[in-house]
Amino acid sequence: MEDTIKKLEADEEVHLQSLCYTSACRRSHQKHKFRKVIEISYITDLKEKLRASVGKNVTPASLDSKLVFVFCGNGLTYHGMCKQLLEKEPVFREKIAEISLCFQSLGSLNILKTLESETESSDFNNPDVIQPLLFAIQVGISTLLKHWGVKPDAVLGHSVGEVAAAHCSGLLSLEDAVKVIYFRSTLQRKVTGGTMLVVSNMPVSEVSSFLLPYAGKVCVAAFNSPQSCTLSGDASAIENVQKELSNSAIGPDLFLRLLDVPTAYHSHIMDPILSDIEKAIGSLHMNELNAELFSTVTGKEVQQGDFCTGEYWARNIREPVAFEQAVRSVAKDKRSLVFVEIGPRRALQRNIVETLGNGTAVLASHN
Repeated sequence: MEDTIKKLEADEEVHLQSLCYTSACRRSHQKHKFRKVIEISYITDLKEKLRASVGKNVTPASLDSKLVFVFCGNGLTYHGMCKQLLEKEPVFREKIAEISLCFQSLGSLNILKTLESETESSDFNNPDVIQPLLFAIQVGISTLLKHWGVKPDAVLGHSVGEVAAAHCSGLLSLEDAVKVIYFRSTLQRKVTGGTMLVVSNMPVSEVSSFLLPYAGKVCVAAFNSPQSCTLSGDASAIENVQKELSNSAIGPDLFLRLLDVPTAYHSHIMDPILSDIEKAIGSLHMNELNAELFSTVTGKEVQQGDFCTGEYWARNIREPVAFEQAVRSVAKDKRSLVFVEIGPRRALQRNIVETLGNGTAVLASHN
């Protein structure tokens, strides 16, 4: 670290990207017993953090750590996402192009063209556009990480993120995963109405008690952590629940956020399309796993029949996302865990830390 500080002070023309590339790809890591990871955006940040790190105690690293890829769900996509990866990383671009061709065999969406477009389409927030884009980005990022030698020991996905997770694990072929996303998103485009509300800083069991008068109208759509859940259902009922939560004793400390989604996912509003999902997806071929796969439908490690039937994917859009339960299942073997969020931006770090504790390492794959 001292050598790097001297280099930075002596040469003002050092480029951050070049320095990162040299450190990662042009150094013999086997000859060095120590590692230091620093998250920075500018060279000045690097200088400051290196100086602050010099002389600090060295913490022994666990040799038996478990790397977990976590694939995010809806609500994180934005116009212009991942453009630098498309421009700078051939492996990422080639995978996006491959996925784009797969989708064009089923419909008219050109994923590569949409991601590169300078103008935002009026359809950008529709499920049959945004879900394929998210899937493509997640598969592209995980493919690039694997190309760099970063391979997961386990994977799981939040809601729609399960499709990319199933492919990343090796269980589903790219063609079958594209088939799932295509029919999942096109059929969800047909249902409208309702809304979704994120509730944080309150035990989920307490939130559930507020829902009793709204049976059949509002439900828990996602168990994100012990202190966070997502509600889904009729817009008027969600509005009433939001007011009641705000006026509760803990109201001032609550975090409440209405999601910008076209419909109420994981609620009764999905019921009209469930049989169509089952029929359209049908049976899928199961391949050999190359990583442990955990289901956020069941909250457990993959079992016979999971991920490979239309029935499972109907449950995926209707039943609550058992994210907290799946994260606990990943951690059952007591190994040291490192989570990497796979998506266009970070979303699940707080949920994972609230579930497993403050010492849990959660990294972002893209900012």
